[in-house]
Amino acid sequence: MPSEFVAARKKPPPVMPVEFAAGRKKPPPGIAVLPSGFAGAGRKKQPAPVEIRQVWAHNVEEEFRIIRNAIDHFPYVAMDTEFPGVIHRPSKHPALLTANDRYELLRRNVDALHLIQVGITLAASPTAPPALAFEINLCDFDQRVHRHAPESVQLLESHGLDLAAHRKHGVRASALAPLLMSSGLVCSHGAVKWVTFHSAYDFAYLIKLLMGRKLPRSMAEFLNLVRVFFGDDVYDVKHMMQHCGDLYGGLERVAATLQVKRAAGRCHQAASDSLLTWDVFRRMRELYFLKEGVQSYQGVLFGLELDLHSAKNTASLAAR
Repeated sequence: MPSEFVAARKKPPPVMPVEFAAGRKKPPPGIAVLPSGFAGAGRKKQPAPVEIRQVWAHNVEEEFRIIRNAIDHFPYVAMDTEFPGVIHRPSKHPALLTANDRYELLRRNVDALHLIQVGITLAASPTAPPALAFEINLCDFDQRVHRHAPESVQLLESHGLDLAAHRKHGVRASALAPLLMSSGLVCSHGAVKWVTFHSAYDFAYLIKLLMGRKLPRSMAEFLNLVRVFFGDDVYDVKHMMQHCGDLYGGLERVAATLQVKRAAGRCHQAASDSLLTWDVFRRMRELYFLKEGVQSYQGVLFGLELDLHSAKNTASLAAR
């Protein structure tokens, strides 16, 4: 999500839904087990509010241990990122840009800039409320020396983001990459389903982080990497809502139209926006896709409308 970043205040650990009580694995330390009936177990009991777990360098290993234990039980992942705006702009009207033009702009921006936050929300099923939310705070961005969009950094600071705290206490991208690779979130062979909003930049930053190098020059190769790391079941709500008639605009506007309230945190925080993305997806699915399902929308990122299967075929042909 472009350019606005706010660090959420530290909150107590969340409660863990009942699936951990019945599952193969024990709940992680510090998380209570809710009574039977939470998170889609059949009762109409109101689920407990989700608390956002703040992830910094001092607790990143423990938090990823929780993620590893949870992912088998909660394989639906909503994701959002925060980064310092864009510095490369199109030379023509955005409406005239092709998908390849948009990818070229994305590539140049992501290669030049640094990731600030990653937010992920975990849920048990497409209809289940969010179970866990994590906000991973990175330390690599320093506005004193790194390129950025000044208005974006001013906006993020006006919303309370403490960039000095990120520099001092945040997780290094080089340390986060192996934790992601061993978490069960990526390269899951189809076990994990991803839900996002206008997420081409989000996936680009994560792929750059996971590979430890710049993005590929070809859009088809990039989309194939999205498929390799994140699988076929990737849903971009911004793409889906083009087929919903009365829905338009950004995440906040869509949520307001659907009467979906923010579960926790503030707007333009990665974890909070991932929570809102998940709840918007659930509401859209209920209102617009209950009969036909959402499978026909998988694997397409808004703005880069080449589906991931076609990208794989194109990349294979280019490699011959």
